[in-house]
Amino acid sequence: MEDAALLAVWFFLRAAEPPLHGRAAMIQTELIFDRVLKITVPEKLKAGDFRQLAPQIDSLLQQQGNISLLVDASKFGGWEDIAAFEKHIGFVKNHHQKVERIAVIVGHNWQYWVIGTMRLFLHPEVRTFDKGEEREALEWITGQA
Repeated sequence: MEDAALLAVWFFLRAAEPPLHGRAAMIQTELIFDRVLKITVPEKLKAGDFRQLAPQIDSLLQQQGNISLLVDASKFGGWEDIAAFEKHIGFVKNHHQKVERIAVIVGHNWQYWVIGTMRLFLHPEVRTFDKGEEREALEWITGQA
């Protein structure tokens, strides 16, 4: 049943995504504070993005313990294919217990719905912010808000 629900979400998001122009970049990461990682998501996520990201996150978790994430998803338009979607879900399932807070900067209305749904299944506290609210997101993620 869970797999069918995930597949339905993926098909919904594929229908809502804008066309990709140019070549998609990989996920970018930057440690911006002690135990706070910024992740910049490209227009399209590929399965290989998570093979690159997992060792970085695993190493950081081993060094720092639990972390918080600032995710800039403002340009994110969807997944390249179902394999990328499955890798993303698997990555989240394997790592969410070690994340305290996630601040997501969104750029599309459908992202609010997806994040709202994911809140039901995720361990960390998750909050969305509009483009231009990165300062507020940083304040919240670091507990200064």
